Amino acid sequence: MQVQLSALDQGIIIFYFLAIAGVGLAMSRLASKGIDNYFLGGKKIPWWILGASGTASNFDMTGTMIIVSFIYMMGLNGYWVTMRGGVVIPLAFLMVFLGKWYRRTGVMTEAEFLKFRFGEGRQGRLARTLAAVAYVMMAIGMVVYFSVGTGTFLSQYLPFSKEVCSLIMMSIGLAYTVSAGLYGVVLTDFIQEILMVVVAIYLAVKAFIYAGSHELPERFSSFDLPMTVNIPGYEIYHMFCFCVMFWILKGVLEGTGGVSGYMSQRYYAAKNEREAGLLSAEWIVLLGFRWV
Repeated sequence: MQVQLSALDQGIIIFYFLAIAGVGLAMSRLASKGIDNYFLGGKKIPWWILGASGTASNFDMTGTMIIVSFIYMMGLNGYWVTMRGGVVIPLAFLMVFLGKWYRRTGVMTEAEFLKFRFGEGRQGRLARTLAAVAYVMMAIGMVVYFSVGTGTFLSQYLPFSKEVCSLIMMSIGLAYTVSAGLYGVVLTDFIQEILMVVVAIYLAVKAFIYAGSHELPERFSSFDLPMTVNIPGYEIYHMFCFCVMFWILKGVLEGTGGVSGYMSQRYYAAKNEREAGLLSAEWIVLLGFRWV
């Protein structure tokens, strides 16, 4: 079932895309001044913009749909399953240790970091190759993950199929990123993060006012509600303790071993080691709004 957008909604969307396109053109001039400006923003971008940009990169439409689905299926357990530690736990390591180490290397890209980390010998080349293969496989999985979710969502509002909606968004994102460099990426992320935080707070307040505790039945707490929901295909999540242990281990290993390129790029671009830690702290705080 397709949702019909009002003229006001359509106008807001068109204005947003035009504004973002204008920002992209303006940022492309800055990015074209040199390769350091293109990849690192000349190391002049404030930490609070880099931190908000990192948060926005983990605040996606597909993940939000998954969070709501798990909470609907599993109740409060689903809330903790989706918080998991895939990003939250590694950020703690980035704030205390890894972020400043990234900044100290003085490299520009993840490829340079792998060379710095593993060296240029035979074993170093093998380690870099394995890391590169892992990054490529993860990137393919994440692109599919984002495109499927985005296409599914947008097809509810646009008169196109899921595949066409995914292709449109991927084309726009690719063209914008290639032309504007890191300047354009972090600036649009910053704008999007402001919008998402405002909307999250608004919806939370609206939901609390609309269905406050005073509207619950008098003996609601005495209801005998099941602790699990037997939905075919999701039985594995009943082993909640093992899921949490696995995700914590994954988060710790990722935090100590190094994160993916889109996260580390913010630290390469930080002005200094202190700001690398500050952007991690902001990243952690702002990410909490995703579960509001």
